[in-house]
Amino acid sequence: MPVPVDKLTNDEPFPVKPDTNEYEALRFLVANQEYGFTPLEVSDQTNISKSSASKTMARLFKKDLAKRSNGAYYVEPEHVNKLQQRLESLDAAVQLFESTPDDDAYAEEGWEEDLPSINPDDEPTTVETRDSTTVEAEAEHLITDLEDN
Repeated sequence: MPVPVDKLTNDEPFPVKPDTNEYEALRFLVANQEYGFTPLEVSDQTNISKSSASKTMARLFKKDLAKRSNGAYYVEPEHVNKLQQRLESLDAAVQLFESTPDDDAYAEEGWEEDLPSINPDDEPTTVETRDSTTVEAEAEHLITDLEDN
């Protein structure tokens, strides 16, 4: 029986953000999937403070990203691959944004003001309304292109 596409897709964002205690704890649990750890043990193995470890682990449990048994938290084996892929995707996104060049025009305030309107109701720019130096530059560019071809 066919399944509606809406049921196959999940547009909910991943409930853990990079550079958070939850992210670090989940990454640790996925990397050490063979074992369960108490919050104190997670704290000892990560940069999460002892006072934050219990709250962090409780949040992962509440979000159903980690399971708990006898005070130890772990990741279910059948969810490890999916969680690992999601964490790697987050890492890739962080690296992408960190590698953005500093001279990115879109990073400058007001960049959108330099763009022409895409609204069809706006008055189109004509030769009479454009700056003459712009028209001359466009003409020279066209001539150069024609000569090169």
